[in-house]
Amino acid sequence: MDLLDTLIYYDKQLLLFLHAKGSATYDCFWLTVTNPLHWIPLLFILFYAGYKVFGLKKTLLISFLTLLSGITSLFIVNGIKNYIQRIRPLNDSSINSNIRTLIDASDYSFVSGHATVSFTITFLSFWILKKHYKWSFLIFGFPILFTYSRLYLAVHFPLDVLCGMLLGFVIAKLFFKPIHFLF
Repeated sequence: MDLLDTLIYYDKQLLLFLHAKGSATYDCFWLTVTNPLHWIPLLFILFYAGYKVFGLKKTLLISFLTLLSGITSLFIVNGIKNYIQRIRPLNDSSINSNIRTLIDASDYSFVSGHATVSFTITFLSFWILKKHYKWSFLIFGFPILFTYSRLYLAVHFPLDVLCGMLLGFVIAKLFFKPIHFLF
């Protein structure tokens, strides 16, 4: 258990270091970035990029499977959160006195749903579009900003985000197999 305690200690210290870099000047930006609704235009851009390559019928099928992967991600994340039950940094009495509270969150922290879902969708989109758009790797800017916002706002620890990213990769890989087979 000593290794786990050490890992958790350094996880908390890294969060405090990153969170300390924030200031009221940037709070509004990160509060906007963290809201999933503000990313809807990007989803329309991805849909349009797919439509230009695959046509409407295939793009609708790909979009349905991508939506299904996002919903699957949420179910898996909620199962993990309720099993692990790691409290959020905002609610962790060992560090919350050093955190500026910008939003309220009372559910569990591990793993980050924002990281898992956004990386699931991004990896799927990247793998589908990379043959057709040489700049498709730029879509990784979306989940990087999105997940960093969770650290900035101190609603997740770095390991929550990192494990969410890895989980998103695995889920995307599972969903990419049938999509790749179809196209």
